[in-house]
Amino acid sequence: MEAQCLRNGPATLVMTRKMSVFSANPIGFIIMALLLIGVGGYYAWGAIDTAGLPTEERSAVVTGKQVNPAHQTYRTNIVAGRAYTQSHTQGETRVVTLKIGDEDTVGYVDAWQYQQLKPGDTVQVRVHRTRLTRRLEVLEVRPAG
Repeated sequence: MEAQCLRNGPATLVMTRKMSVFSANPIGFIIMALLLIGVGGYYAWGAIDTAGLPTEERSAVVTGKQVNPAHQTYRTNIVAGRAYTQSHTQGETRVVTLKIGDEDTVGYVDAWQYQQLKPGDTVQVRVHRTRLTRRLEVLEVRPAG
């Protein structure tokens, strides 16, 4: 259907076809569709990569330890022309680096395990390998024996 313009005086044009929101600004819908596809694809990738993987028990050797101290980060958002600063506190994390077979990886441990484990100790770990990225992820670290 073609739009027709009618002259309604010397400087006035009247459109006879109704205009929809999409026909007025299609780029807005296209950008939102691409954004939704991108966000959905990101979460779909994560679900396909890690959901429902079989786990296995393996032995690992502790090769090092690391403490990431608690810290606070700040983010400033501009809302209605005013700046609002929000803080986010990240707690302390304790990590042990592990060698499982010929692969290096890391596992999170609690404070007691961190104090007990030393480089060279053998531990039992529960792991799975991701489907797409083939990473070895440590789910649990336990003392051997």
